Amino acid sequence: MLVALSLLALVAGCGVRPSDVITGGPAPMGPARGTGLFFVTKQGLTLVLRPETPPGSVDAALALLLAGPVPAERSQGYRSEIPVEVGIRTTTTIAPSGTTVWLKSAIGALPETAVDQIVCTARYAAPDGAPATVTLAGLDGSRGPLTCAHPAVVALDR
Repeated sequence: MLVALSLLALVAGCGVRPSDVITGGPAPMGPARGTGLFFVTKQGLTLVLRPETPPGSVDAALALLLAGPVPAERSQGYRSEIPVEVGIRTTTTIAPSGTTVWLKSAIGALPETAVDQIVCTARYAAPDGAPATVTLAGLDGSRGPLTCAHPAVVALDR
């Protein structure tokens, strides 16, 4: 009986009629829209685009980064290694020598992953044509110039 039912199902098919190839049009081109933030997952540093947030300044992107992942991002495994006491002290400076991010805390004890999160987010948010280096300045001095080796940022710098 089971064999007969299987054979009947095979002969009946799935009810989908043949059709010509349906194209979806060309693939989207150009940069993705939104604010790019770099959070941490099991795979390492990961770019998260928040399309509902319009791209803004480096300071706006860093404020979102320092606020951490939203609940939906946390439920997908995104987290931040940036300590809660880290904050932006003054407006980020973009100059011919690179971008400087002024922090309210000491930077010497920041974990490397936290440094990477800040540097990559600042670089991703920097305007087109901005130098590829980022310097972090804190209460205990400065660190840099630093670059971001994440593929999404490296592609910007080409």
